Amino acid sequence: MTWQPTLKRWSFATVLAVLLMAVTACSPGSSSSVDTEEKATLRFVYSHAPATLDPATSNSAYYDVPLFLMFDRLIHISPEGKPVPGLAESWTYSKDGKTLSLKLRDGVKFHDGTQFNSDAVKANIEYGLTVKASFVKTDLQSISNVKVVDPLRVDLELKETDVALVAKLSGRAGAIASPASIERGDLGTKPVGTGMYQIDGDYQVGVKLDVKQFDGYWDPKAQMLAGVSMSFNTDPTAALNAIRSSTVDAGYLRDSTIDPAKSAGLNIVEGYGVGFGAIVINQQLNKPLQDPRVVKAINLAINREDIVSSILFGYGKPANQPFPEGSAGRSDAPAYSHDPAEAKKLLAAAGYANGFDLTLTNAPGPNQRVSEAVAAQLEKVGIRVKVKNLEGAALAQGLSTTKNLEAVTTVWTGRADPSLTLEQMFLPTGITNPGGKASEKLVSLYQQQRNELDPAKRAELLAQISTEIVENPGSPIILFQSVNAVASAKKVTGLQTWQSGKLEFRGVGLTK
Repeated sequence: MTWQPTLKRWSFATVLAVLLMAVTACSPGSSSSVDTEEKATLRFVYSHAPATLDPATSNSAYYDVPLFLMFDRLIHISPEGKPVPGLAESWTYSKDGKTLSLKLRDGVKFHDGTQFNSDAVKANIEYGLTVKASFVKTDLQSISNVKVVDPLRVDLELKETDVALVAKLSGRAGAIASPASIERGDLGTKPVGTGMYQIDGDYQVGVKLDVKQFDGYWDPKAQMLAGVSMSFNTDPTAALNAIRSSTVDAGYLRDSTIDPAKSAGLNIVEGYGVGFGAIVINQQLNKPLQDPRVVKAINLAINREDIVSSILFGYGKPANQPFPEGSAGRSDAPAYSHDPAEAKKLLAAAGYANGFDLTLTNAPGPNQRVSEAVAAQLEKVGIRVKVKNLEGAALAQGLSTTKNLEAVTTVWTGRADPSLTLEQMFLPTGITNPGGKASEKLVSLYQQQRNELDPAKRAELLAQISTEIVENPGSPIILFQSVNAVASAKKVTGLQTWQSGKLEFRGVGLTK
């Protein structure tokens, strides 16, 4: 079956049905008919600078944008959120769902000239499962053994059925590095992948990453640039000004800069994806948060419509469940009403009629405005909130590693499969669930959908999970569905929205 990335809305039932059969095809990139400048380098400004260029130990999906310039994954994702062939040309599950067989692409080379094959896949998966500080171990934990059948076929033998594994292999868990670079131990500073572009010089951590075209790339039609020079800036206004002044050619926008970018006459691509804004809470660090009535009171005290209209400039949708309308897992459970009076009653019933203290942390920038708005709303029901700024890398560490933050305002980028969002944000073991709390019902439903091969039955189980999240809220407290937007000079071609929220540069070019 040939993959054609033409879907306009992600449909899980469609995706999973295709996952259960062998798939063959082309890459998700598209080449443009516009006359492009082959020697041009795209200058791109981005707000999230990775501390390491090792996909396995990189601790945020935001870093996929720079990393995937250099690393192809076993499975790629189309802009519409559909799994498509990457380094694996096709894949099939066994009838019992306990084996995922991958047929690998022939003739692929790493940037160091070595051959990509089944042994490389085995080395990378074993590395992801065992390396210290791995952030892909959870995604790969269903794999019990990697069996090399022949140089171009590998069987992933599973402890139990994991219908989301294909989607997991489209992220950092499926990014394949040269085994030689893994053995050297310098992958974090000298990345060697099979991607469209290879590192050019040294990575200036937090400042700039330069990559150049890899001449031996297996899909040259996706390479429309001589290279990409990615600079990093966490200030959205400064990033917009850099695009307007032609200091850079393109970059992400935040809600506050979309209208100014439109007024400046820049090209804008925007759309909703599977990401959402939320407050992650750590019940272990703040006793009141351990009471479900308090968490429900917080949900009722927050005015989501006001946050979207006043803080996000209308670029968002109020939300209280993780999956967007029209996608698998969406429940018909009603949205929360803004009800401060009922919130006060719940707090009083929980023993906090006089409120309590809460520290809400965010990275500097747009999330601070959301935190301040939430703080003002919670103050009205007696919850005294201190808003604290923390630099991005330290925030990620405090949220997922040291787990020393009471509450964090964040924007979750979403994942290619609902199961990944549930695993990482809602399960007790999730890296973005620092309090380690989840209802027994949610955990049970999660396990059932993870093992369910029938798309319709799985979609129903996912919807039941969403209902449970709404009716028995815990962490995270979901606020809004987020907008993805990129601005560029008119000479940039091939940019499009990615439902994942993470731009890839396949088919992106510059006109002459």
